[in-house]
Amino acid sequence: MAVVAHRGSSIPARLVKWFVLIVMKTIFRVFPMSDRTLPLLRAAEPYLGRVPQTIRGVRIEKTTLGGVPTERIVANGDADPHPRAALVYYHGGAFIGCNLDTHRRIAALLARGLRVPVYNVEYRQYPDGGVGTSVGDGFAAYRELLDSGEFDRILVAGDSAGGFVCAKVIEYAAEAGIQGPTAFAGFSPFLDISATLPRSSRRDAMLPISKIRKLRTVLGRGPEALRGPEDMTTDATAAYFPPSVLFAANREALMVDSLELHESLDRAGIRNEVHIYDGQVHAFVVSAGLTRESWDAYKVAVHFLSTELTAAEEIGSAAA
Repeated sequence: MAVVAHRGSSIPARLVKWFVLIVMKTIFRVFPMSDRTLPLLRAAEPYLGRVPQTIRGVRIEKTTLGGVPTERIVANGDADPHPRAALVYYHGGAFIGCNLDTHRRIAALLARGLRVPVYNVEYRQYPDGGVGTSVGDGFAAYRELLDSGEFDRILVAGDSAGGFVCAKVIEYAAEAGIQGPTAFAGFSPFLDISATLPRSSRRDAMLPISKIRKLRTVLGRGPEALRGPEDMTTDATAAYFPPSVLFAANREALMVDSLELHESLDRAGIRNEVHIYDGQVHAFVVSAGLTRESWDAYKVAVHFLSTELTAAEEIGSAAA
């Protein structure tokens, strides 16, 4: 139940941050958010998908969960140290962009590090649906995996908007009276889409706060309505959460989301850690290996999730 500050930054991390600050943030700042312009962002996805995202040591197969296109990623080699465990990954992209291609690398790395199957979920986004539809798809995938009976313990992880999907899947499972996730890992999670948290983007290398607020004009559409609160950092919502590990770049706009949830989880007595890294960009953990810090954060996440799986398995064995 600690906030861990990781001070200093490597030269590669500084180069990445300055590139994103000069190029990406400028683009996001001037780019108008509307139904006419947002499809242009989706048009760039095929080019992003050409960036190598696969890693050695895993097998990838296409499948569906709850009717949602999904990749099943399994590590090669010896038997899993955590039998009957799996992880569901929900990619980020502000509910308007990114896909399985752009986030395959982090999903594959988690499969290799944890040595459990990872399900990389392609939930619907704008213009095919609003946030409620994205969350609905995410929950449908989680529920089918749980109902399959193949797994006793399911982890959830996601970055940015995918972090919100994780949080709502946790809530939806509790409301449905079914088994919730064993643990949650959030990489710069976007946990309050109501835009009420006191965020600042002045020192954020990527996300202008005005654009985060502007997204609300296009995210409230159907076909599936969002149920429950839009702010998942409160004491009321924290009660749903399993043990959680959260990561953010120091002074990024969404750092406050992780810190607010941390305080609520502490008050609820739920194990959690928040790791804040200097000199990084939003969702830097997704690029694990590109910088020393992203690889360190990835290893911290794997250790936390592995520890929680082991603890859950020991409790299960004692109860049997």
